[in-house]
Amino acid sequence: MGRILKFARSRSGITQEQLAERLHVSTSLIAKFETNRLIPQPDTALHLDTVFDSGDLFQESAAEARAHSASPTFIRPWLEYEQRATMVRSFELAVVPGLLQTEEYARAVLGDAGTRVPDLDATVAARLARAEVLRREDQPCRLFAVLDEAVLRRPVGGPQVMAAQLHAIVRACALPNVSVAVVPASVGAYPGLNGPLALATVDGRSVAFLDDPLDGRVVEDPERVAALEEVWEAIREYALPARPSLELITEAAESWS
Repeated sequence: MGRILKFARSRSGITQEQLAERLHVSTSLIAKFETNRLIPQPDTALHLDTVFDSGDLFQESAAEARAHSASPTFIRPWLEYEQRATMVRSFELAVVPGLLQTEEYARAVLGDAGTRVPDLDATVAARLARAEVLRREDQPCRLFAVLDEAVLRRPVGGPQVMAAQLHAIVRACALPNVSVAVVPASVGAYPGLNGPLALATVDGRSVAFLDDPLDGRVVEDPERVAALEEVWEAIREYALPARPSLELITEAAESWS
């Protein structure tokens, strides 16, 4: 995928900066596409085909690259829903949600010996590519994330990685479609202690994803999804409002500096 893009760009006499401007993305993102660190999402691949008048070349190449990405088989159905979602609601008890992870944080999480990731670079790249849904030119996905305060205090990757990750969350919240709330440690017992969950709104309906130490599963049954939506709403009731949450995240980031 990366070599195809680099060849097409060079043949057309377009610089990375010029291509980034046409796609309304950063130059660094183009560089990551060309080095296969990220895979263009469907809308970006469509724009590439438009820019280079290449039919479906980039759409097909990107789809093939995603199909052969390092994401575990069990999570791929959820990732398909996530990429089509108009809204994602998530709760995390132990780590930063995948859609908000920095490269260094993702590498620290996925590179842990217990995860047994066969191709760390490819897996990290696949995770980072997911965040493109938040910056889609055509109807970016809305993200409502709730984190347990323990996420802010756990030294994943060390102090520098944590400081950068938490500052990245604060910057992400500047986007009109991203909101992050924190359940403070002072709450004590609450429904979130039963584990993380995520909900995606796709084509007017909701689907859910439940993770566990071995794998994870997509939940599509309407009654079970409705029950999980009630759990997520119950968890959110324990979270701080937006501004106090951002203040807590910022304080935690500074504590790691």
